[in-house]
Amino acid sequence: MIEKNRMYDNMKRLVEVPSVSGTEDEILAARKLEELLYEIPYFAEHKDNVRLVPLENDPFDRVIVTAYLECCPQSKKTVILTGHYDVVDVEEFGSLQKDAYDIEKISREINQLPLDDSARKDFESGEWFFGRGTADMKFGHALCLELLRYYSENGGINGNLLYTAVCGEETNSEGMLRAVPFFNQMTDEKGLDYQALLLTECYTVDDKSREGVHYVHMGASGKIMPMFFFVGESTHGEAPFMGIDPNLLSAEVYRRMSLNVDFCQTARGEATPAPVCLKSMDLKSTYSVSIPMYAASYYNIISVDLDPEVAMSKLKEIAFESFNAANELYDRRISEYEARFGIRSQRHRPQPCVMTFREVNDAAKANYERDRGAGEPDYDAYIDRLIHEWQAENPEMQTTAIRTMKKIYEMSGFNRPMIIISIIPPYYPDVYPDTGDPKVKNLLECLDRTIEYARTEYDTTLEERDYYMGLSDLSYTGLDSSKNFDQLFQNVIGVNHMYSLPEEDLKRFSVPGIVLGGYGKDFHKSTERLNKKYNFEVLPYLYINLINDLLK
Repeated sequence: MIEKNRMYDNMKRLVEVPSVSGTEDEILAARKLEELLYEIPYFAEHKDNVRLVPLENDPFDRVIVTAYLECCPQSKKTVILTGHYDVVDVEEFGSLQKDAYDIEKISREINQLPLDDSARKDFESGEWFFGRGTADMKFGHALCLELLRYYSENGGINGNLLYTAVCGEETNSEGMLRAVPFFNQMTDEKGLDYQALLLTECYTVDDKSREGVHYVHMGASGKIMPMFFFVGESTHGEAPFMGIDPNLLSAEVYRRMSLNVDFCQTARGEATPAPVCLKSMDLKSTYSVSIPMYAASYYNIISVDLDPEVAMSKLKEIAFESFNAANELYDRRISEYEARFGIRSQRHRPQPCVMTFREVNDAAKANYERDRGAGEPDYDAYIDRLIHEWQAENPEMQTTAIRTMKKIYEMSGFNRPMIIISIIPPYYPDVYPDTGDPKVKNLLECLDRTIEYARTEYDTTLEERDYYMGLSDLSYTGLDSSKNFDQLFQNVIGVNHMYSLPEEDLKRFSVPGIVLGGYGKDFHKSTERLNKKYNFEVLPYLYINLINDLLK
């Protein structure tokens, strides 16, 4: 049977570990998970079935934690249980920051902070656990641990379980991007036949949610972050028409990108939000009476049905339009100046130029290798060294991506105003199960029976929803084979240097996945909380019903 007190104790022990994403403390949760796995007799006896798989070139030496439970050696059918072990920080807790990782204390004290009506109602009910990581998502791992123990003791399935706890989901999903090659490796080593991936992250509660109804998500939204790198032509402030300001190029792109509904998509009743600019800056570091030489901006585009080739084509079109518009503005302003003051001004009008990261990178590489002296590192090693030096100063990938683009442009030899289009990390493909796939069809049929089981045995309403609209690691469970991702992948900055994007592994790995998670609220807020009854008395048995059906 499921022991809910042990499950609570494991969650409490995990929450106590402040595994904030992108910090040196993040790996502490991995060590705690390893400790908890070895408390399960099966893994104490089969230590080799637990692996800590390191991320490559990771500044924090993080790992993914994996445990393979071989319940039926003669069967290769396997269900993946997964979730992330990192959390966001606790700044929102204010004076209660020190108690944010103590479930019992913060569940008593949270009313010392301002609470909205929903949070106050839940606090007063006594039916919710508060604390950082309760809902997002240490509970999910406590559930996985209890399921592993249950099946190690009871068996009863014609297949096996592969548990994988990943890091970095709250930042760049570095853990899941490492897990995908591992899943393929396990297929090669053991011939595993993956039937489903079950993500134990709490489902999203939004305006469409109804009180008393719980949800399972079938697909996941994606995210792409195009960056525009602007190379201007510097000029003295007293000769403004002899150059071109990269900030003006950036402004023209902003006018065409920000809130542009042409980038919105709709699928199965869900519509994505309009794109927004996440950062816009010039790269001038000191004061002088000159216009800047470089600027950069990047945008957030959420997707549910994004065609990568079409998206790249749109970005190029916007860049050309913006360059032409900037030239036209200069033309109008110099004409106005001359008409008003009767002074002839010199004008240098650059030819619009738009290039992709790959094109500029190829030129920089060719130049470097042509001039490389004996004993000097090759181009990739040289860029790798620079990126690691920059990350030592500031590990944020997006900042490093801008510095990398600037350096590569300087090495390219183009030496002309231009707009360079790239994609910066992280990248999340949108994903939705192909209902024509026999494994997807089987998962959906099993899920329908689990939904009926919830209704008849627990008087619980569980409904399917098409997309998990918060970003999640479900995005990496299978690329849409009808779309061409090559052009997009080729223009992601920092691949194999600061960002792992295992293209071939992503194309190969395909498993039907769902988010079947707990009932929680206010992720990333001080009022993050987890419902007691559904999560500890109902959900574990829904999982058992579903796994039994998948592996019968």
